[in-house]
Amino acid sequence: MRHIWGLSPLFAFLFLSGASSCSAPDHTDKTVRLGHDRSHATLAIDLRGGAITDFRLQETSVNPFTWYMTNEQMPANNRSGAPFQGHFLCLGRWGAPTDGEIRAGIPHNGEPGNSLWNVIRCEADTLLIIGARGEKDGIAVERKIRFDPVNAVVRITDKVNNTYPIGRLFNIVQHATIGAPFLDKDTQIHTNAGCGFMQHFGYPDPSRHEYRFPDGIIDTLGQTIDLRRSDLADSYVSSHLFSDSIGWITASSPKHGLLLGYIWKTDEYPWLNLWHQTENGIPCAKGLEFGTTGIGRPYTDLTAVDCRFHDVASYFFFDAQATVSKSFIGFLMPLPDRFQGVGSIRLTPKGICLTETGSRQTRIVPTRLTL
Repeated sequence: MRHIWGLSPLFAFLFLSGASSCSAPDHTDKTVRLGHDRSHATLAIDLRGGAITDFRLQETSVNPFTWYMTNEQMPANNRSGAPFQGHFLCLGRWGAPTDGEIRAGIPHNGEPGNSLWNVIRCEADTLLIIGARGEKDGIAVERKIRFDPVNAVVRITDKVNNTYPIGRLFNIVQHATIGAPFLDKDTQIHTNAGCGFMQHFGYPDPSRHEYRFPDGIIDTLGQTIDLRRSDLADSYVSSHLFSDSIGWITASSPKHGLLLGYIWKTDEYPWLNLWHQTENGIPCAKGLEFGTTGIGRPYTDLTAVDCRFHDVASYFFFDAQATVSKSFIGFLMPLPDRFQGVGSIRLTPKGICLTETGSRQTRIVPTRLTL
């Protein structure tokens, strides 16, 4: 992982047992766990940054969220706080602050992701509410985690309050990042994302080298790559919009027979940023990052030119003392034999309905949780 921050400045933003579940951690263990022996899955939250660091089926030892950054790999202005790891929350900004904000002590990706969160409420292995404040950033956030009592499904709602007496530009990004052994060269990505661009072409005009998932244009000569694959030697960030009201993305590991998926409303999170990071040609991190922005630059850059993509901006206006709530669903499911990929995902009264590519066979992950 030594080269994660050795990328160009554009990429440098970045990015269980059932015992005693949903109990407050002690001074050395900052992890809260949901799930019990009768559950099909367990979920772990590290209060350092409020990140999801473990999500696994009971019948397997494979955890997709093993990725983390050491203190030495973190940006200098983040090293006194929580590490970037697993699925963490970028709040206020996606990536680097402005020069003035850095001098004022603002960390990359916002204060809450760098802070220790508090347990507000725990209930019976299925509900956890945690919260954090960013005093310098003027942010208060409450995260409500509802865990299905039987199946490997979680619904998370983030309620964010602008505690400033003035409005400002703002962003929220779910920085879900998978690592080895779930991530390897055979890991496959499927999504209903549409038009997109590479981050290194995204500013000031993201439409210069536009394409549609799964075909990504990697250079000015028009060379394409298959964004579904994880065996590519070069690192990249590919950013996309959606034409559907519901967005979804999955990462599947044929080797481990496991699929991780996310579902959300695209009017809440219009962007998907697919980050592929390699070291010595081997994938070491893959970000499935959905949020309110598709260009990872400070607001000084985002407001200097009109860099909208298909009329969609890479920030929103957050008024004084306003509150915004956004939700998503995450799930795990075992991969069937000869799995051909995900063609579509729908939320139905019976649960999450996944249709395979090719065979068009449907599979249901039962749950009553919905958006």
